[in-house]
Amino acid sequence: MSGVVVGLSGGVDSAVAALLLRDAGHQVRGATLELSDADDPRSCCSPTAVRRAGAVAGILGIPHDVVDARAAFSTVVIERFVASYLSGETPNPCIDCNPWRFARLAALADAARASRVASGHYARIVRRRGAAFLARGFDADKDQSYMLWRVGGARLGRLDFPLGELTKVEVRVLAERAGLPVVAVPESQEVCFAPDGYREFLAARGAGDADGEIVDAEGSVIGRHRGVWRYTVGQRRGLGIAADGPLYVLAVDAGSGRVTVGRREALAVTAVALNGVVDYDLGEGIELTIQLRYRSAATGVRRLRRLAAGRALVDLSEPFVGLAAGQSAVFYRGDVVVGGGVVAGPVPGREGAVCDSLTAQSDWI
Repeated sequence: MSGVVVGLSGGVDSAVAALLLRDAGHQVRGATLELSDADDPRSCCSPTAVRRAGAVAGILGIPHDVVDARAAFSTVVIERFVASYLSGETPNPCIDCNPWRFARLAALADAARASRVASGHYARIVRRRGAAFLARGFDADKDQSYMLWRVGGARLGRLDFPLGELTKVEVRVLAERAGLPVVAVPESQEVCFAPDGYREFLAARGAGDADGEIVDAEGSVIGRHRGVWRYTVGQRRGLGIAADGPLYVLAVDAGSGRVTVGRREALAVTAVALNGVVDYDLGEGIELTIQLRYRSAATGVRRLRRLAAGRALVDLSEPFVGLAAGQSAVFYRGDVVVGGGVVAGPVPGREGAVCDSLTAQSDWI
């Protein structure tokens, strides 16, 4: 038997993770980080979710700790989220949150003298050459390895993902059989602290109106907007522009206050610039795929060129539609995460690239 601290979010996935570990004979302790005041049933760490987590712990007969981490969460995740949108990016707050969250859970495990930390994520951990690597979960529709890519190193070797080889349907069946009260809890939203949408959240946090130009791909002004933070690359609705066909946001430039729009085909890019690249096992960049958005399929890597200061250029084997600065780019070899970085934008001068999406174009040419 070994001690395991399970992060209970108040949803069905973490509840079943704790159930499976308990039934396997582990000494399980539940832990919930209270992160948000948004008391919405879709929010994974709201006061309602904390109460649900406590009810699950009671049914399972395991101890349960609740930690008020709202202040730290605001600094680590929310402030970064707001700043990223105001700078014209499209951030992944869960990717920022997960390493911090597991660090907090690991500290709780240390205090409880527990050797392991677990969660209800749909991902797996595999070992290669004595090292732990993150891998895709078996349920392709629920796989969360993309959102977990920044969790690596020694911390990854201490983690367990009991749901990695299960499907969501199987998890709900297990919860129902065990009489857990969270079987019908709605799926948590990607932005747990903004259940009503990111624009409403940003407006409430003081993101004011800032008049700017909407231009076409040639730079001609065709409309006005009230703040670049209201737009994200690939957006079609809410542009307020009459045209003879659908228009999409191609680029958002906070520096100039311009939003560039155009036809869908102009969204396709064949080369991507990355910042903050982390190398778990990229090797020579051979036989890699890259996932550029959470719900997008992985694309083949034709060439990986690593530059100084954690930057890289990636040539894609086929065009990708909807590239957005601030999103994560996660490298896979097969099902295994071998590295990642943050999208800076399409590479200027390459087919399909909107050059204004990079502030220092000469750095990438």
